Amino acid sequence: MNTQLIKNKLSILLFFFPLTYLIGIAVVESFFLLFLIYLLFSFNKEVQNLFYKKIILILFLFSLYIILNAALQIPSSLKYSSIFYFRYLLFSISVCIFFENLMHSGFNKNLFLKFFILIILILLFDSFFQFFIGENIFGKKLTSYRVSSFFGDDLILGSYLIRLLPIIIWYLFYLKIDVNLNKHYLYIFFSIYFIIIYLSGERTAFALLVIFIILSLIFVPLIRKVLIGSTIVLVIFILSASLFGIGKTDITHRMFEKTYKQIFTERIKNEDKKISENKNYKKDGNFINIVKTLKVFSTDHQGHLIVAKNLFIDNYVFGVGPKGFRHFCRTINYAPKEGICSTHPHNVLAQFLSELGLVGFIFYIIFCIFFTWTFFTVYKKNKNNFDLNSYLIISIGLLIHLFPFLPNGNFFNNWISSFIYFKIGLLLYSYKKIFT
Repeated sequence: MNTQLIKNKLSILLFFFPLTYLIGIAVVESFFLLFLIYLLFSFNKEVQNLFYKKIILILFLFSLYIILNAALQIPSSLKYSSIFYFRYLLFSISVCIFFENLMHSGFNKNLFLKFFILIILILLFDSFFQFFIGENIFGKKLTSYRVSSFFGDDLILGSYLIRLLPIIIWYLFYLKIDVNLNKHYLYIFFSIYFIIIYLSGERTAFALLVIFIILSLIFVPLIRKVLIGSTIVLVIFILSASLFGIGKTDITHRMFEKTYKQIFTERIKNEDKKISENKNYKKDGNFINIVKTLKVFSTDHQGHLIVAKNLFIDNYVFGVGPKGFRHFCRTINYAPKEGICSTHPHNVLAQFLSELGLVGFIFYIIFCIFFTWTFFTVYKKNKNNFDLNSYLIISIGLLIHLFPFLPNGNFFNNWISSFIYFKIGLLLYSYKKIFT
């Protein structure tokens, strides 16, 4: 079998990589390997030139730091995936090369996109079915009163959809789909999409959706009208669900009331206790005292941040190593003197500081500066260009992964890392189209 035929067969599969998360991490890893094989068969002078790009150099140094940090600091089996962290950089390069080659191939790429959207629609309608009936088409009931569809007990539907959203829009721009011509279909699709993120009950995913919509409305003109219309439908749905109590679970309570109580819970309990003990007691309205009693998202999240803070203070230069938060918690049997242990700090900035130290934080700042500088450089150019809008939308998508002021998943988790570096591959492709 010749090289070109192998690449053609791989192309049919690799376009659908973002959908492999629906099946399981084993399939994600298999497709990850296929991308590396694709890179091997595509390696040429053009690929070699990519290695001299500034962003590749930064990612290479970051990967090298991760590898050395893990090898020197993590004594357990947790270090092995980090020691091979360089594979993610190769993955990003392979994604870039793949879409470069696919653009010039003879495949019916629009057919690829239609099939891609069809699979997502099946997921969305299954989620609606579970919300209204109480179980999905396979009989999987609501877990913790939250819609999870095909993910079952893994309550990551919202996280998956918000991470997938910028990739879908990037695909639209990549294939130069006429948004105005297809606006009615897109209104329907994104309206349902946004509603399902809300119904997943994942508050971080919903907050990131709001941020994504706001930034896209400001900076990505090609999709602006569609996002406005879809957002209006989302707001109407939220109000209707709140007023009429539709569905088999009270999402409004979790998204708004529970969030409020978790942030203010300690203050509310203390105030109620004092009022019950002394009827003449007046609530403390001092702003500074009120702020001191607030929780950072919840008691658990604040506990994770306390552990991360202590780890950073004790290891402020290099941190405790990739996945070192989990390693530390294992060594103390998840019972710290202060805070609450978990597998990771549930915040990307806290994870960089505690596990990678100030050196890792410098990389974080470099990434933010690079993305911000190139973002606004691109934004100043012709705003109706598909390539420019592609770069802007995928940059916003990467911000979702690096946003420091909300709870986040584990940065070093395989499925999250592959999502991040897939987007970096798309960014590389768009960057290459614009700046070379």
